[in-house]
Amino acid sequence: MELQSKLDFNKIKDLQESQFCKLIKDNYRDYLNSLTNEFSTMSGYQLVLSHRKRVDHYLKTIYKYILRKNSNDYQPNTNNIPLSFFALGSYGRSEISIFSDIDLMVVYESVLLYNLNPIIESFLTLSWDCGFKIAHRVHHLDDLEDAAKDDITIKSAMLESRYIFGSNILARKTKLKIQNIKELNKKEFISVKIAEYYRRHDNLPIQMRCDLKEGQGGLRDINTLFWIGKTLLDIENIKDLKQYFDEDDFKKLIRSIDYLLKFRVALHIVSKKKNDRLRLELIPEIATLIGYSQIRADKKLLKSLNNISIYTHLCITKLTKDILPLDLKNATFISKDLFIINKKLYAHDTIPTLDTMQILDLILDHNEKIDYYNITFVQYIKKSTFNNFDSSQNTILIKLFKSEKLYHLLMALYYAKKIMKIIPPLLKVRDLPQFDGYHRFPVDLHSIRTMKALENISDPYINSLYEQLNDDEKAVLKAATLLHDCGKGRVQDHSILGANIVKHYLFNLGFQKSYVEYAKTLVRNHILMSNTASREDIYNEKVIYKFISKIGDKKVLQMLYILTYADIESVGEGTYSNFNSSLIRQLYEISLEAFKHKQMIDEASKRERYEKRLKKEPHFQQLSKATQKKLLQIESNLLFFKYTPIQISLLGQMIESMREKYSYLITTDMYLSIEILSKVDLNVGYLLGKLIDYNITTMDIFKIEQGLKYFKIEFEKNIKYDEKLFIKESIVNSFDMSKSVKLPVLDIDKDEIAIDCNHSNSYARMSLNCKD
Repeated sequence: MELQSKLDFNKIKDLQESQFCKLIKDNYRDYLNSLTNEFSTMSGYQLVLSHRKRVDHYLKTIYKYILRKNSNDYQPNTNNIPLSFFALGSYGRSEISIFSDIDLMVVYESVLLYNLNPIIESFLTLSWDCGFKIAHRVHHLDDLEDAAKDDITIKSAMLESRYIFGSNILARKTKLKIQNIKELNKKEFISVKIAEYYRRHDNLPIQMRCDLKEGQGGLRDINTLFWIGKTLLDIENIKDLKQYFDEDDFKKLIRSIDYLLKFRVALHIVSKKKNDRLRLELIPEIATLIGYSQIRADKKLLKSLNNISIYTHLCITKLTKDILPLDLKNATFISKDLFIINKKLYAHDTIPTLDTMQILDLILDHNEKIDYYNITFVQYIKKSTFNNFDSSQNTILIKLFKSEKLYHLLMALYYAKKIMKIIPPLLKVRDLPQFDGYHRFPVDLHSIRTMKALENISDPYINSLYEQLNDDEKAVLKAATLLHDCGKGRVQDHSILGANIVKHYLFNLGFQKSYVEYAKTLVRNHILMSNTASREDIYNEKVIYKFISKIGDKKVLQMLYILTYADIESVGEGTYSNFNSSLIRQLYEISLEAFKHKQMIDEASKRERYEKRLKKEPHFQQLSKATQKKLLQIESNLLFFKYTPIQISLLGQMIESMREKYSYLITTDMYLSIEILSKVDLNVGYLLGKLIDYNITTMDIFKIEQGLKYFKIEFEKNIKYDEKLFIKESIVNSFDMSKSVKLPVLDIDKDEIAIDCNHSNSYARMSLNCKD
């Protein structure tokens, strides 16, 4: 049964307040439960407007109940009671989400016939009892102007107020008062609102855990545009500003606002409370509610926030150009349309005669004079025509990467939606979300922010390394830094794919082959340094040589150190901490020293190639992940150089089948071969002494892990069938460390022994070259 039919005149006067509250609560609960069924079929505007109308209906019903209950048969006409109720905030703008506070302003006039306080108190108390979160202001009609003068927030709320119910007579008087309030201190009001707008963008930029209300591109941006439009043009809603937009831009803005409103309602439903801060764990459920995939839902949100930020900023600038004019007396013109004031580049509202790349070339010629780019320039270059690339434009792009001040220019191109055309490798990562819980920003913004970190290095040591680079090295480092994540969003490993993309891109631009290889190596290994420093033992020689074998060059190591800093720093404030900075610097310095030992680097490179072959071996892939990890972590390179992938895989099978403290395998195919796995000490001297007659040819000893060793002993001779029992007994007895055997005297000359104590930082090397 519908709410209205339950509250007809004959029944309402007989309801107790508890019954009335239950009626409202039950109806409201049923309404909220039904929202998920209708959600996917309704637009954002439809959802919030429908909810606003529903709330209007409930509050009108409560007010009607209060009046009927307290006046019995003598209820006066509502117009004659000097009370009017106005919706404020998102409720006033018809943008209210389902768990948003219901902001009300109650306006009254003092009339001797009415005692209004009990009516207002009864209305508010009953509304709260019915479960509505009412936030209210109560003003006498004559106090409205003073309240607005004292608090700019109150003035903002009054500008967007919407009459709901009460006295129409008083409502008209109130609206006249608000018209007067709108005219008060226009310039000061607008200046404060613009300052708040910029401050919010600085404090809460577009990011993965975005704030849908206060953050950049959120509802407050829309509110600010409305407040300024209301103050200057007395608009009723954002759609009244259509003339200030290009037709296509206006459509994008309205679609973006619609999606933001819908996403916010979904966020409230999923959170089951008022919540405007998006948490990553909520996105899957929100996406399901909207009817999109997780990536599409979040990507569209990020795109919507960007559109709202850009288009509101542009319209605000257009609306306020007369009330907050530029001081053109101090302007430096670099063309008839472009001019610089206080190191900020502005543009006239005209159609560019130059194409995008020509404008970019012009700006780069004056780059040292420009620190920031006004939204007017963003709109100007956005309007420019982008012609297809030809080789003549490559010099402009190389000049771009050689620019000392690149970050703010990249952001301007980003807001103008030109950066993906100018730098195509970024196209696939536009508005691409990152759900790893580590990155604060989507891929495109994170990539651009690495340039900010690179141009504002706070670590003096890293900055000194950066300044040691020549102009070409800085350019290729900037290109690699900007494009380090360009391979994301695809199935393939983003580091490998990104490295190939960057290689082809920079080669086609005309970078020297050696620098192209630098960039490829940097992108391929851009997470290697931070991962090695944080997850590996950087004092382990094997770790260091494996690390630098992938880098291959001290110059690349220097550049990777700088890129790693920029990558971590751009994640967000505090990510580059004293702890990880210390680890990464130690890794850099240890690795720099290790480059002196070329033989060890070559071994590490060779080891890595052999490991890749092993991972492709089918028998290896059948082993458990734990056993695979054990094998790959064996410190000795010799195991990988000497044994085939299938032999190493068979060793893995032997490890998995081991049930006792030791196990062994005797092979007699062509000659005697013994393999032993042992968790306890093996009396090697005793075993070799017992088997001396078979002439040992090789013996390998490898530590698999702490407390587990592998022995492989091969002999020149084979055994007869009846000798196998003797071999087994000899092996078993070899685990008794008290046993001994008499050995022949060895004849070794001192010149046949070579010892290198400085083979590496951790290892010495001994060679024995004798008769047997």
